[in-house]
Amino acid sequence: MSGIYSMFNRFPSLETSRFILREVSMGDCEDIFDIYCDEEAVRFQGINAIESMEHARKSVNFFRSGFEDKKFVKWCIVKKEDNMVIGIITLHEINIWHLRAEIGYMLNRKYWRQNVMSEVGERILKYAFNEVGFNRIEAYIHPENIASIRLSEKLGFQKEGLKKKSDINFRTNEFEDRVIMGILNDSAKY
Repeated sequence: MSGIYSMFNRFPSLETSRFILREVSMGDCEDIFDIYCDEEAVRFQGINAIESMEHARKSVNFFRSGFEDKKFVKWCIVKKEDNMVIGIITLHEINIWHLRAEIGYMLNRKYWRQNVMSEVGERILKYAFNEVGFNRIEAYIHPENIASIRLSEKLGFQKEGLKKKSDINFRTNEFEDRVIMGILNDSAKY
């Protein structure tokens, strides 16, 4: 269990062949705005697209405080070639007693279908299982988000069921179903 506690000692910067995964900073506000202002990109998130730089700044502060408060780790996905933030990937709903967490992600629509999340997701899962010591990572995905379901399957997740009306959509004020996806540390893939 010490790995999970130590995860919050210092922000865990990671790297893949094309990307740096690092803590968000106030200098990232414009890129965060570009990610979250797109209605299509936030469609399955159950949130409204952000409409101002002030909202982007508040989001960055929230992302930073989540780590400081030991609630989640939210990495910026940064292109090595130009230091541009093109997405976010998160381990959240961390349960230190049962050694599990949820994974979530957002990607600027300009970078969809370029295997960004496959590459970054593999690195996060290797970190979560091999460096931190999680037993299980879960993903709760909107049933119509076929691309995200396929991504999680590509990463080795198994479809485990459906949670009926489990998440509120703040745009429609209605509860929505979520597909339950899970992967265990004993997966040969990681």
